[in-house]
Amino acid sequence: MNILHYSLGFPPFRRGGMTQYCLDLMIEQAKVGHQVGLLWPGRLYDLTPKSKVNQKQKYKLQNDLYCTSYELLNPLPIPLMDGIQNPAMYLVKKEKKVYTEFFQKHTFQVFHIHTFMGLPSELVEAAHEVGVKTVFTTHDYFPICPRCNLFHSGKDCKDDKKCSDCVSCNQYGLSFNKMRLFQSELYKSVKESSVIKMLRARHNRKMYDATEQVIESEIIDAKKQKEYQNLRDRNIVLLEKMDVVHFNSTNTLCIYKKRGYAADNAKVISISNGAIVDHKRIRKAGSPVRFGYLGPLTTHKGYNLFKNACDALWQSGEHNFEAHIFVEINNPPPYMICHKPYSYQELPNVMDQFDVLVTPSEWEETFGFTVLEALSYGIPVILSEKVGAKDLIVEGKNGFVVEGNVQPLKNRILGLIENPQSVKEMNIYIVNEFPVKTMIEHSREMEEVYCIYDGK
Repeated sequence: MNILHYSLGFPPFRRGGMTQYCLDLMIEQAKVGHQVGLLWPGRLYDLTPKSKVNQKQKYKLQNDLYCTSYELLNPLPIPLMDGIQNPAMYLVKKEKKVYTEFFQKHTFQVFHIHTFMGLPSELVEAAHEVGVKTVFTTHDYFPICPRCNLFHSGKDCKDDKKCSDCVSCNQYGLSFNKMRLFQSELYKSVKESSVIKMLRARHNRKMYDATEQVIESEIIDAKKQKEYQNLRDRNIVLLEKMDVVHFNSTNTLCIYKKRGYAADNAKVISISNGAIVDHKRIRKAGSPVRFGYLGPLTTHKGYNLFKNACDALWQSGEHNFEAHIFVEINNPPPYMICHKPYSYQELPNVMDQFDVLVTPSEWEETFGFTVLEALSYGIPVILSEKVGAKDLIVEGKNGFVVEGNVQPLKNRILGLIENPQSVKEMNIYIVNEFPVKTMIEHSREMEEVYCIYDGK
């Protein structure tokens, strides 16, 4: 099978979960003999309809495995997580003929899209015209949220105002000139310099504040609000044109449906990555029960929720537990043990530091790889109902799903403190009954999706 993927590009210029997932999937596909290629949004010149696809030097995936590389010249802008200040820029129509000729020239059978960033709708239309099947995987909420996360003023964006919140939430979005710079060859060459890293960290802090803090005076702009609605409507139409939309969790499908997606082309399949291996073993667990939190010190990832629940337990006189975090902080509470930030290579040692993982996200997570990672080591999980990986949980057997507020989380933690034997029982269940999905198995699942929608 000849499979063309579309994502933001290759490391080291592009990183993150989506980039790694795409690479891991291509590696497994190439191992079994499929031809794989990656189309990625490249240099940005202007907002005209002109565009072009350039074939680049092949990219080495692994050992003797390669993928063909194609640069999409003058794509739509790439906002990343910075938001969209001017929605009209993302509705520019491109000349479809160029894309049609590209698909006619090659023999792709499947066009697997991993992001809508930089993606002209005409590219999808051209694939359909030539008979190439289209699959979209929902790694984030970008098609329905310019900031990708549906988190506004320190809480979930409920969309009560039909995109009016987008105006204030995206006020720090990048200008066209900045996006053009960030897509340039020059920026690629200096991205890892200390000065650029410092500037990027400062900008990311500003973006984080805009997401977490309550905005006292909302910006009301009816015209701009309508532009955000038009952009979302365009993306919903594009989703519904796909042969299949691969949702990585039932939670993600539910969120997309709430925002207007109503097609019958959905397929829910949990995901994996190349680093997931079956490390399950019977673990020693006793008293005190050790709870681990692997996220950053941010509201949306649930750190405050976790800490507040632990504070409440400690203040009530319950001291027979430990909370392990992997960020260094000043003056941690007596129950908290702080470890240094870790690299992925150190994960086996990290997983030895606690008995139960807590993933109390306050925003809607499409999946949540830390849940699968913990289960792959035989560790049970407490997670909020907003984490997509709750699909992996058999309630009370390998973990618990709780409401995203302090009291339910506190009660669930207390239950395990009072009955540490249940932690051992969940570990035994995971070792004996929970199948760890590796990337090899997930690649087979995606191949079945391709074949079903290819009429085979």
